[in-house]
Amino acid sequence: MSRPLRFGLAAVPLFGVLLALLAWVEMHGFVSGAVVEMWAKAIVQVEGPQAFRATDPFYPPLPYVLSLTLQALVPGTGVPAPSLLSAAIGAVLLHAWFGNLRERGAYDRVSAVLIVVLMAMNPFFLRALAEGPGTMLLLLGFWIYARGLLNLRLNGTAPDMMKVAVGLLILPVAHGYGLLLALGTLPFIVIAARPSMLAASSLGYIVSMFFPVLAAVGSLVFVATVLDTGIFPTDPAAAVAPAGAAAILPTLCAMIPVGAALIRTARMPRFVLPLLAGGCSLIGGAVLNMGYGLEPDPAVIAAPALGLVVVAIRAWPPSGLRAPMIAALLLVSAPMALWSIRAAGGEESQRLLQAAAGAQVADQRAADRAAAEFLEGRDGVLVDVERNPGLVTALGGTGGLLLAGQSAYDITMLGGRPRGAWVALRHDPDAIVQRDRLLRAFPQLAKGTAPPFTLRFTRGPWRIFEITEQD
Repeated sequence: MSRPLRFGLAAVPLFGVLLALLAWVEMHGFVSGAVVEMWAKAIVQVEGPQAFRATDPFYPPLPYVLSLTLQALVPGTGVPAPSLLSAAIGAVLLHAWFGNLRERGAYDRVSAVLIVVLMAMNPFFLRALAEGPGTMLLLLGFWIYARGLLNLRLNGTAPDMMKVAVGLLILPVAHGYGLLLALGTLPFIVIAARPSMLAASSLGYIVSMFFPVLAAVGSLVFVATVLDTGIFPTDPAAAVAPAGAAAILPTLCAMIPVGAALIRTARMPRFVLPLLAGGCSLIGGAVLNMGYGLEPDPAVIAAPALGLVVVAIRAWPPSGLRAPMIAALLLVSAPMALWSIRAAGGEESQRLLQAAAGAQVADQRAADRAAAEFLEGRDGVLVDVERNPGLVTALGGTGGLLLAGQSAYDITMLGGRPRGAWVALRHDPDAIVQRDRLLRAFPQLAKGTAPPFTLRFTRGPWRIFEITEQD
């Protein structure tokens, strides 16, 4: 049997299982905000008018480009394109872990399957899967990085250096937190280096490892300058970023098997130093996030630790009780991960756990669907799609919407008499500054009907007005 055929026979069922898991939590009311936002961007760019002019940053580019491509290939499926990508990346990752444990870790087939199944059942893997392709790529990138560190210490070859560099390259282009995680590796990557490499050129070693990261960041800055846009969102999550013990508690719980592997390999520097470097990198990234706040959910911050866990399992010295001990560690770490998410996880992580357990959670998209149902079949609707991605996904397209870049929308935003037939806006009574740009342009609508607008629909935060006076 050929290798591609074996891969297909294994990856396709895995993809189906992971997609069914995502369907299960969606059926119980949970869809990640990151998935909704990425899917809406893809719909608008692929199916929207060519005149649309995006104003929000394009970061992170890798999941954004993949979502655009998939949306163009399979439009109108009803299944979020980011969820399809997330399940596909998860299937490839689980298959790669199995192959790595079999070929490099010398595990028998049954033990490798059991370990991969236990890894897939870890709550942090579910959190990464539900968060979308960005977090799954973050997990993939850190696994490649950690695997490269171990191989670099064992072999010291150019391909191993490339693995480290590729892993570091994936991190900043896959997720906002990936940039902080890549920076978090800088003080510790030297720990895993072979002494001969540092003796030859310590500066050359560091530069060769981080050159792809610097090139990626430089490219993003260049593109952002040319397009006159930002790299990161203008309203970062620093105000709600985790701090103190809560910021690193999930990461520490995710690394329980790594801690056991460090004890087991304490007298083997070729194993313990790469694992130590990987663990310190994860903690370093979490500490940096306390200050910069690019990722507000500690459970998402902890997800890349699973990549290091797989490397630690591979590095575990062979013995007759190796597989049972590792299985026991994974079984113990799962409830610890669950406890840490409940203790320190963000609001979305809490809702995900409830949905995964079969409890119906509050549907965050109910108001969006009600507004979409009211707007169905109507034309000339002014709406800020970048601030209201849920409305785009509920509509399933941009038909009838007037968007940034179209003359009616731009004239309205510049203070002219409102064009179009309708205006849909989202009002948050608790917000100090309203995010919806149409509401900021017409603040009087926060209090109700005002000429030339007539209120026709209201539910939750949504208010839809008919423009009753035209030029």
